[in-house]
Amino acid sequence: MPIRVLIAEDEWLTAMVLRSQVESHGLEVVATVGTGTEAIEACASTPPDLVLMDVQMPGMDGLQATRALMESSPTCVVIVTGRGQLREEAEQAGAMSYVVKPLLAHQIPLLVDASRRRFQFFMRVWKEAASPCMALGDWRVVQQRVRGLVAAGACSEEEALASLSRSASERGISLREIASEGAGETG
Repeated sequence: MPIRVLIAEDEWLTAMVLRSQVESHGLEVVATVGTGTEAIEACASTPPDLVLMDVQMPGMDGLQATRALMESSPTCVVIVTGRGQLREEAEQAGAMSYVVKPLLAHQIPLLVDASRRRFQFFMRVWKEAASPCMALGDWRVVQQRVRGLVAAGACSEEEALASLSRSASERGISLREIASEGAGETG
């Protein structure tokens, strides 16, 4: 079964190029929408496996839509934007990845795979969180720890997430707790 993708992009030509690139890799585009509100509605009616979300759209922008999705009905969101300085805001909203346009066709398979793997870890954090709203904060703690491990050269992002997950499971504590314990360490 192909991976189902929703494209949220208000520029028609850009949306059509993205659609063509996505479909060229065997992925199924379930909808193309032009606003954040439409993205939320489309995710509710036809849940995708992944959303390619622009930031600047009329009405509710892509960051607001991402935050709303992640707090109510978590979805694997990749921010695809022409604005290169919004990475931190995208992460705070709950985006699994962040790409500055143009998104090139050859980038799609790796981007989709990495984002979906990251989303699996996010879902564990979301399920462990005291509330859906707290899940984003907990995820930021986990991401900060992972970045510290990667920056120290200890491992890749995927290895860091897997190691934290394994340690949390072995000790019977949450990913956030295990990440918080090592927040001051880099290796």
